[in-house]
Amino acid sequence: MEVEYYDPRLPEDDDENDMLFGDEEEGPAEYEEESGSDDEFAPTEFDENEHPSTPEQKITRQEQLRMLHLRKYLNELSDKVTQKDYMVHKTRDELKRCREKITELERERDGVYGQMQHAEGEENVSAFNRLQAQHERVLMELVNEGDIEDDIKKTLDRAEYEFAQAQVEQSKFALEDEELKKKEIQYQQERSEAAMLRNKKEQYYAQQAEKKHKNRDKEHVQALRERERKHRQAIHDAKKSREKASKYLKETMAKIRLQDQEEEERNRDHMKKRMGTIMSLKKDIADNRENLNALQARDKYMKHVRQSDLDNQRSSVIAEGGNPDEVLLKRLTREQFDKEKGVFDSKQRERQVHIAAKILREENRMKKRMQQQPQLWSDPKKDKTKRVPQHKKKKLQIFQESGSSSMEYNGDVEDSSSAKETGHQGVRVHHTNGHMGTASSDEDPDVSPFTLTADDKIPDSDSEDEQVKDLAKPEFEGMWNKHKPYSVPTDISAPIIKHNKASKMEQDIMRKVLDKHREGIVVKQVAAGREFKGCPFYSKPDTIHFKDFDVGKSYKKKVILTNVSYSVNYCKLIGITEHLKDFIDVFFDPPGQLSAGMNCEMLVTFSPMINEELTGDVKFLAQTGPFSIPIICSIKRCDLSVDTHKVDFGTTVIGETLKRTITLTNNGALGTKYEFAKVEGLKPRTLTTAETSLGRLTTADTTVKAQDEPAADGDKEGEKGKKDKKKGDKKEGKSEEKIEPKEQPVEEKQPGDAGNVPIETVGDDTTQGQSHDMLEPVIEEVDQERSTPQTGTIDSKSVAFTGKVTSMVDFLEHSDMDFDISTIDGMKVGENHSGVIGPFLSVKLEIIWHPTIPGRVDTDFTVSFDDPESDTITCKAIANAIDVPCWVQRQTVDLKICMLDRLYQDTIIVNNRATTALRLIFEVPKELRDHMELLPKTGYIQAKSQFQAQLKFLPRQSIFEEKSKYFDPETGVLEVPMEIQVADQTRPVPFTVNAVVTNSDLEFDQNDIDLGYCTIYESVKTTIKLTNKSILPQDFGFVGIPDYVDVQPNDGFGTLLPLETIEMDIIFSPSKAKNYSFELTCKSLINRIFKIKCHGIGVHPPLELSHQIINFAATTLNDVSSASFHVINSHISTNEYTHPVPRIGKGEIAPVCPTSFEFVVPEGVPLTISPAVGTIDPGKGYRIQIQYSPRLLEKFIRKESVKMAVRNMEAKAEREYQEALLKEKESEEQAAKKKPPPPKKSPKGKPKAGDTTSVEPEVKGPAKVTTPHADSIDKNSDEYHQAHTSLLRTFTGNFNTYVIPCYVASGKAGKPGELKYSIHNTLYLEVHCPVIKPQIVVISDNGRTTTDFGDVSIGKHVIKTFTIQNISGECIEKVKISLLDPVGPFEVLNALGSLDPDESHTLICSFTPTSGRVFYETLELQCPNSTLRVTLAGHGVSPKVNLSLDTDVLDMGSVLVNEYVEKSFKIKNASSLAIEYRINLDSNSLTKQTQTQGLPQFVKRDPAMKALVGTQNNNGKSVFDAVPTEGIISAGGSKEITLTFAPDHYSEHYADGIRIELFGQDLAHVFQAIGQCMPHIMYVTGGDELAPDVESLSVLPDQDEEEGASPRKAVLLTFNSVSKEVEFTTATRELFIGCVRTMAVSQKKGKQNGEFSFENLNNINAKGFNLDPPKGQVEAGSKRTIVFTWSPPPGHHPNQPCEASIMLTIKGDATDIYRVLLRALVVSE
Repeated sequence: MEVEYYDPRLPEDDDENDMLFGDEEEGPAEYEEESGSDDEFAPTEFDENEHPSTPEQKITRQEQLRMLHLRKYLNELSDKVTQKDYMVHKTRDELKRCREKITELERERDGVYGQMQHAEGEENVSAFNRLQAQHERVLMELVNEGDIEDDIKKTLDRAEYEFAQAQVEQSKFALEDEELKKKEIQYQQERSEAAMLRNKKEQYYAQQAEKKHKNRDKEHVQALRERERKHRQAIHDAKKSREKASKYLKETMAKIRLQDQEEEERNRDHMKKRMGTIMSLKKDIADNRENLNALQARDKYMKHVRQSDLDNQRSSVIAEGGNPDEVLLKRLTREQFDKEKGVFDSKQRERQVHIAAKILREENRMKKRMQQQPQLWSDPKKDKTKRVPQHKKKKLQIFQESGSSSMEYNGDVEDSSSAKETGHQGVRVHHTNGHMGTASSDEDPDVSPFTLTADDKIPDSDSEDEQVKDLAKPEFEGMWNKHKPYSVPTDISAPIIKHNKASKMEQDIMRKVLDKHREGIVVKQVAAGREFKGCPFYSKPDTIHFKDFDVGKSYKKKVILTNVSYSVNYCKLIGITEHLKDFIDVFFDPPGQLSAGMNCEMLVTFSPMINEELTGDVKFLAQTGPFSIPIICSIKRCDLSVDTHKVDFGTTVIGETLKRTITLTNNGALGTKYEFAKVEGLKPRTLTTAETSLGRLTTADTTVKAQDEPAADGDKEGEKGKKDKKKGDKKEGKSEEKIEPKEQPVEEKQPGDAGNVPIETVGDDTTQGQSHDMLEPVIEEVDQERSTPQTGTIDSKSVAFTGKVTSMVDFLEHSDMDFDISTIDGMKVGENHSGVIGPFLSVKLEIIWHPTIPGRVDTDFTVSFDDPESDTITCKAIANAIDVPCWVQRQTVDLKICMLDRLYQDTIIVNNRATTALRLIFEVPKELRDHMELLPKTGYIQAKSQFQAQLKFLPRQSIFEEKSKYFDPETGVLEVPMEIQVADQTRPVPFTVNAVVTNSDLEFDQNDIDLGYCTIYESVKTTIKLTNKSILPQDFGFVGIPDYVDVQPNDGFGTLLPLETIEMDIIFSPSKAKNYSFELTCKSLINRIFKIKCHGIGVHPPLELSHQIINFAATTLNDVSSASFHVINSHISTNEYTHPVPRIGKGEIAPVCPTSFEFVVPEGVPLTISPAVGTIDPGKGYRIQIQYSPRLLEKFIRKESVKMAVRNMEAKAEREYQEALLKEKESEEQAAKKKPPPPKKSPKGKPKAGDTTSVEPEVKGPAKVTTPHADSIDKNSDEYHQAHTSLLRTFTGNFNTYVIPCYVASGKAGKPGELKYSIHNTLYLEVHCPVIKPQIVVISDNGRTTTDFGDVSIGKHVIKTFTIQNISGECIEKVKISLLDPVGPFEVLNALGSLDPDESHTLICSFTPTSGRVFYETLELQCPNSTLRVTLAGHGVSPKVNLSLDTDVLDMGSVLVNEYVEKSFKIKNASSLAIEYRINLDSNSLTKQTQTQGLPQFVKRDPAMKALVGTQNNNGKSVFDAVPTEGIISAGGSKEITLTFAPDHYSEHYADGIRIELFGQDLAHVFQAIGQCMPHIMYVTGGDELAPDVESLSVLPDQDEEEGASPRKAVLLTFNSVSKEVEFTTATRELFIGCVRTMAVSQKKGKQNGEFSFENLNNINAKGFNLDPPKGQVEAGSKRTIVFTWSPPPGHHPNQPCEASIMLTIKGDATDIYRVLLRALVVSE
């Protein structure tokens, strides 16, 4: 056999070697690199002789690979030799055992052979055969063992050969092995030397690091000491400041407490007043209740009278043959039309007179005004000659002294040429005590003569050209020029009597009558001895205020008047102030009598036609006197202001441009045009401004939105108007003063008061009515006016200049110099210099500062408005311009938000406007030199060029502790003023560096997490909070997480927003039982590391669950789902080296023994686990069944049931209310049929005023429902089941997850709850339970799923139904019904098919109990997704009745032939349900003949076969009869049965069986009725039977009777005396003698009693017989007992019977003789 040898010293493939020994290469390669890198340390710190100095002494990488390969091959050869040696020894052992077995078999063979010979000699054939078979078996085994021995020998030879071959191959590499061992020793020495060298390096580095650490600690201690010192100083300063502030704080707190006490006292007083008012109101209401009831009764009666009249009219029309509805409707319509026509005609005439008077007053006033103030109407020709070149405009104020509160009329002077260019016609303005009307021209037909809309344009003057224009034709021709001046009456409150065609005398008479009537109406009101004084009605609101109204619109306000007097009061509207009647309409329906505390409503409508403020009153008359409510109508005004009046630009280098804004705010409701301009050259004090009153007439037309503006009523009111405006808005008309307009003469303004300056009014639409104080805008206006046509709109402000200013303007106009005034100082306005500011808006006004020359500039700016009541606002701008050759392009360098320990850079660009190079030095404040740096620190900037410097900012943590004045630690804002020093320049170049410094910390809410105990089958979750302390968002991630730990959400990665806190879940899932301790590393995006320590304990419990999570299918409510799993005890060995063993951490190993478990389901969880407790042997498992039965929660059902109960109670209350209303209506109809009493009339024959109310019904409304408490709802109530069904219909489904703990303990389990377990070994079962809405529900019986048949008698058949409905949105194709017990009492009588959505079906079930017990069965209705379980319950009741009889035999007694007797007994129902009974007689049974076919009793005496039927009547009728024979007995009731005995012939053996059957099936009771029929009234009974009880059918022959005597009858009495040792006992027998109560008439008249007597008493006495009584009487219907006794006489032989006889005679209707035979015997005990 050839063997191939492989020499590892010559590897064929280096790549293969690298792949095979890749792991081993890393070690030597690493050492080689480290040794090569030691040269730089050798000369300074280490000795070269300590390690190899030449590379020849080292083992190369190639040699290392060869060594590794050779060692591997040699190890394989060694293993091979060892294996072959083991195989040789093993084979030798097997051969040795085989030979020993052969030797043993040979001994057994010889032994068996000897036994065979012995058995053969003894001729024991059976033993010989058995031994022979055994011998053959042994021989066969020997042959087999021989074959095995041969095979083992061959195997041994082959193994020895392979062993020798392996030894030979190993010996070939003996030398290589020795050499390899030497090289390995050398290699280990080289590695140890390299390790020593590396250790020295590490020690050196450690010393250096320790030295640095000590220095750092020293610096830290110094910083802490400095920090403590500063902290102590801050505390000291804070104490001082607190001591100073405490004094002021005490004073402030004392004031606050005083104010609180005062406020509390005021509130207390206010509450007392309110309580008093309420109590008085309650008292007044109680006092007036009777009056209200009387008024209501009167109103009801008057209504009834009116209805009666209407019925009479209807009857008369019907009698005439007409249509009553048509006739009455026409009559009512005609009356209403006549009434409305009369009212309309009167109002129209009054209006015409009023308009005519108003026009006359207006024209008279205008003429008077033209005479008093001629300067207001200018001559166009004269004005044209006065025109000068247009220049800066300035408003002119002309003040007119007037004390009148009426309206002044202002108009702007307008040039006639401008009026012609605009094309607008003149407009005449009429005023009548605050009312302004306009007459429009022909060219503007939309303008009404008396109203002014928002789109109308009113010219600005009343020039003489208006007289030649055609006015619109008025309603009355000729009234324009024929009216007289109107003067306001002195007493405006005097009543105005308006009556058509009434003379002055008639009006005076009417006025006097009215005053007299009013004096009679106003009476004093006295209640409880107090007279009411003051205003009788309280108004809410107390002042009617219409604010910011628009002309042409209507405004409405509702006013509530409350009676605050002591008792009933009236309220009547008198009118309103005269000058308000054209604008204000009051709708007030007099309410009649008002009790104290009652209120009424009034609607005030305001329709403004002029833009003026109006004031007045609404006047009322009450029973206690007149009162009024003020009315204020406020126009829209402007409220203009700016946020600042001074703008400071600071110091600016020439050439820079800065912008600042001023906010102009309009807080008023009126918009206006504004003009923002700069004051050029001249100050405002050189200009004279006056305000003219002419602008008052055209204010409404000069604004952009054509809004009306009020005018001042004089000099004093003009000054107070603006001040009182805000006060009026705050008070909202609460002032109670009555404003009465007065007409006073207007003082004429002298022309000299305006100065000697000529005045000119210029109208220009381009400038939008704004005045300017600058020279440049004036020049621009002149140019624009020359090129732009006039629009006819006249400004309300004019500008006046002095002669000096005029000459300057002329100089500028004629000068050839190109001179721009706005560029002199560098200040100018922005683009938004003019426009319109609306109400309640604001605009930004921009000022631009662009200096061109150095110096300080102080410039004024003005904001002017076209609103005549708004003053010009002046602002001032201050700036300083400097000339610096070097300047920074960015004055503020914003580094935004910077993190600590991060480098931020920016470029600073410096410009040089000089013509020479300059040297720059960049300086940083000393406090920030550790954080900020400018590079280069020195540089040169060339002429007319730029220089760039680098700004580096590296904020450190110490910046928060240094308390620099440039840095705010609380906000992190850094603002550093930097300077650039320029050579040969004293003023440095400043700029500012801004930054917000924040840290980059991420903070955990806990640094040490205890994960606790967790089994290897579960996971533990702990929630931690991660907070971003930075104001920048930061990305983070948990890295290097162990396999048994998970971080969620998003696998531990995410982004934190500034200052955000998020929750992270640490999930610990141990894989084996041990103690875990690890760190979680969280890294931010800037590579900052944050660690958190975690530790936990892994637990391997003794038991395990086959499934940790159970997922149930979707289960419907009230349904059941089942699942199963196994609990397995896999712990069979404690060897921890072969497999994991149960233990807690590194604790003791759990013993191998039966292990118990216990599942504990939390309370309220609808899960059932069976079995919950058990014990499992090692290596075994246990099947666990879990059921899920979702149910609705009790609290939700009760909450819904409360709603159902309230709904039912409300419906019940509504029904009762309707019934009560119906009853009341019926009672009213009955009362209406009666004749009503005559109506009571008022003194004047009219019903009293205010009698409009009706009688309130007695039934106020449905009764209030009290909401029941949820716990008071009974579970068996209808509301509860209705709520349950309602919740089932609205259920939407949910998903629940439950965790069930399984406690584990070693040993056997006891009772539930007694398991001694370790909490750490607890297993947890997670159950996922989805719940859905059921497909079908029960809708009958309020949704109850239990059909209770109640108590049903056995055998009775009862049917009940229940209805189901499909509440799902899908069609159910098939509903399966579960099988009921086939032998049970329940049965479903109809089938069930498919159900469409919302379809219902009724199932019919029957109950037939077969035994007396409770039956309970569940009927399942199975749908595809759900199962509805309906419970069928019933109680089978065994009917039980009791009889009033004491025995089973009812003796009817004895009667005569053809007579009868009756007796009664009761049947009592002792069961819980009504029963049906029936009484049957055995004599009427069809099986009677069959039952009597046996032997009679006298032949075979068998008590069990005794027949109950005896002798019967010969006439075929029943001898016994029971009444009633059938019927129904209620539960617990009883029924009396009457039994009649009527025989037709003599017999003493009448009998019959009576059977009581229940429900026609059950036999409840059986008893026998017996009776005797006697031929005579006297009879004897009680003796021994001498004849059979069966009546013979043959006719017996008559016995021979002796003459004169009746036949004798025998009676036998047998006596048995018991023999005792000493004496004999006395034997006793009884004999009964009875007398029948006969029904015969003859016997009733005669003697009814009977007699009896015994003869020959001495004969029986001698033999020991005695009787008592020997004779006597027997009453009819009774029995007499005769007692016979026998005592053996002396000498009587006990073995001989004693016989005697005695004669008995009975006498009644006949005489009978009986022979009584007495026979006595002595018997033993």
